[in-house]
Amino acid sequence: MSFAAAPTTKKVLVLSYFNTPNFGDRLGYHVVNGVIPAHAEVTHAGLNPWVVPDDAQYDLVILGIGMSLNAPAMRRPELHRLIERTPHTIGIFGTQYHYQYETMMDPAMFGILLDRLTVWWARYREDIEMFGGGRSNVRHLGDWLISAFPLTRPTIDKTLAIQADIMKKDISLDRMIQQIHAYRSVKTSRIHPMLCALTSAERLLYVEQRETADKTKASGKFGAQLRDIFGRDFNEGQFFDVDRQAVIRYKVMVEANMVELRAQIADLLRDG
Repeated sequence: MSFAAAPTTKKVLVLSYFNTPNFGDRLGYHVVNGVIPAHAEVTHAGLNPWVVPDDAQYDLVILGIGMSLNAPAMRRPELHRLIERTPHTIGIFGTQYHYQYETMMDPAMFGILLDRLTVWWARYREDIEMFGGGRSNVRHLGDWLISAFPLTRPTIDKTLAIQADIMKKDISLDRMIQQIHAYRSVKTSRIHPMLCALTSAERLLYVEQRETADKTKASGKFGAQLRDIFGRDFNEGQFFDVDRQAVIRYKVMVEANMVELRAQIADLLRDG
């Protein structure tokens, strides 16, 4: 039996907050691995602390796994040097606490970063409207973590309350998804448990994150996600009925965009 020659191994670096206990970051680790070709040798590295050697060389750097990219990481000189010496770089991230990009770094730094990326696949349309600046290398991906949540029906006619401290608890991803999917109503203080609940729950209530030094500032992620999916706002702290057809449309859109992203990554890593 003869075998075709294996493709040349390519080196891919994925930078993220995968080393935190947060549900979305842990799940994004698995989602990004699913869009990288089989012949790629993948290294995952955290953005904080920075551990990538200054002389490290990669064929592709993927910045983000669907999470919010914060100002301290965006302004990091080591990140910009890495992007400059790498042939191709793809951003897969969104934003939160928008004031941080004005007050915690040079406001021009966001645009400088985008200009250096091969493409930015933005999480929400609002990210593009606020920071895309009409650039041709900016695409709307949607929140791709929804691809990990199948449409299902709840079995428990009660309300599940997900507190903000859920990220500190060592709960397996599959068990957490199954638990969220079981409840007809969900109240959540975390963004990606909300996204998970949208694929099953009939009623949902969210409580915004206010976790910076200025407790009057909301993250803005919840509203941006809901507008992305439903095209409208919902009041914080009040239950609303989930439009299942809108969720289905969103899942279909995200899946189509992920097909394009997967093909783009494969093309960038192709020999020649």
